[in-house]
Amino acid sequence: MAEIKFVSGSPLRAPLIVLHGTGGSVDDLIPIGRFLAPGSPIISIGAPLIEDGQSRYFRHLPKGGFDLADLAIQTDWLLDEMSAAAAENRVPLAAAIVIGYSNGANVAVRALMTRTVPYRTAVLFHPMSLGAITSFARPADAEVWVSHGSRDAIVSAANFTALTDDLTQAGVRTTIFTHDQDHNLNEDELKSARTWLQESGRLHL
Repeated sequence: MAEIKFVSGSPLRAPLIVLHGTGGSVDDLIPIGRFLAPGSPIISIGAPLIEDGQSRYFRHLPKGGFDLADLAIQTDWLLDEMSAAAAENRVPLAAAIVIGYSNGANVAVRALMTRTVPYRTAVLFHPMSLGAITSFARPADAEVWVSHGSRDAIVSAANFTALTDDLTQAGVRTTIFTHDQDHNLNEDELKSARTWLQESGRLHL
């Protein structure tokens, strides 16, 4: 069963929902959330699955690639968990900002483009395309900040371009930050994401 942690904050600040990367834990992105949006309440939802000894939000196929059927199941689970955690902790889910890294970013951005989701703002570190999308949800007033490393051994430049093209087709306003490192987080991208959030007008209720 996935672990969920809540960090209280100002009722005048938009809550954050943070989703960690592959092999991570519910604690990983809480410090990053505090850095990006000081004072915001934080809901951290841990990945529900263990695959090859690593935590994940959805499964891979035995021969490689993404298990899109399981992704659909786990996306339903994640959206239900978001709703339940927001209600339990009395934070406005409609104003929530999703902060995701790698595997957590992947499920968040795919859901945003293909589902009716309760959030419209996201900061996504090193997300990737999970495959072709046949039907876009076209969420109203959605806006995301996304990052990519030019030396990323996991997310190729072509894959990242496919993702940002899909975001454009879905009608999601997208700000792109690139750096010349790998799949890692670095100070420059964290500062860029924080500035973007501060200027977005979406941190204050």
